[in-house]
Amino acid sequence: MPTRHFDSHDKILLLQHGSTELLALAQRRGVELHKLLSGTSIFEQDLQRPHGRLHHADWLKLLQNCQHQLKSPELPFLLGSAMLNSRYIAVCQSLQFAKNLKQALCHLYYFRHQLFPGFYVRLSQQNEHLIIEFKAAVDLGPQHAFMLTILCSLLLNLIKQQLGSLAGVRLQVQHSCSQHQLWGCDLAILQPCDSLSIPLDLLQKKFADAEPVQFKAARRTCRQLNHVLIKQRGVLESICRLQQRALPLLLSQEQVAAALGLSHSTLKRVLSRHDTNFARLIDEVRRDAARNLLQQGQYSNRQLALKLGYSDEHNFRRAFKRWTGLIPSSFKGMFHFN
Repeated sequence: MPTRHFDSHDKILLLQHGSTELLALAQRRGVELHKLLSGTSIFEQDLQRPHGRLHHADWLKLLQNCQHQLKSPELPFLLGSAMLNSRYIAVCQSLQFAKNLKQALCHLYYFRHQLFPGFYVRLSQQNEHLIIEFKAAVDLGPQHAFMLTILCSLLLNLIKQQLGSLAGVRLQVQHSCSQHQLWGCDLAILQPCDSLSIPLDLLQKKFADAEPVQFKAARRTCRQLNHVLIKQRGVLESICRLQQRALPLLLSQEQVAAALGLSHSTLKRVLSRHDTNFARLIDEVRRDAARNLLQQGQYSNRQLALKLGYSDEHNFRRAFKRWTGLIPSSFKGMFHFN
């Protein structure tokens, strides 16, 4: 059966899952509602409906309008906090009632399509830390950094509220950021990937507001919402996962199109709409796989070349230098393996 996927034009979200909080924040700062809704398919009366909906593309347009009208660097941080504490978002309620961070993260991972369908994550463990790497499931355009800030702000606020501290938590982002103080944790900018590093010992610490009964009730609501907010992978995520599973073989564009139930020409149009192409996605898959394998510290360059589908280790080293600016041995040395 073909993999189901979405792009920014057909994924449905609930207005109460971030949009109404965003509009309220902007209006309190004096922005007129009609300017915020300009260019979207949302009408003012939609905001009064309990289960009002919008397309993911409209959500991105709302973010763009707010950025244009406010030019406020703290806005995504405030929105992440507002979403976490909203009584209308069942996913966020369940996070706060979870018994610990591990249960909360597992729950958010399973129901992430109800809040952040534009991202997917890759998990790894490194030096007694859980590494959560955030990847774009669809092209988020200029709103990528804004959306990432909302997601990370929500997670960091959750940890601080429930565990009292962000000690040991580290965030890496690809974009520049002048508002270091707004994050509240160790921050590294202009990094090769967007990721959050959490000490493993924090995962099992009991949450301050843990309530098993209320957690189960919120989880039931999330499951009911799955009938409305159908879980679908973003098209970029679907392609990358297909190639990850196929390594060291490299799938052709025709093979991927067939797996997604698309024609070759349709896939090319979809990728063009997401401002990318097939060769670039395959390159990103090999880059991410190389970085993860090197962090494990147990493979030679020759073994890595074979695992990634390169004809020899020289081609692998040249590609890795292009990706990171480092040769593999220098990158590997950054992780201090015994």
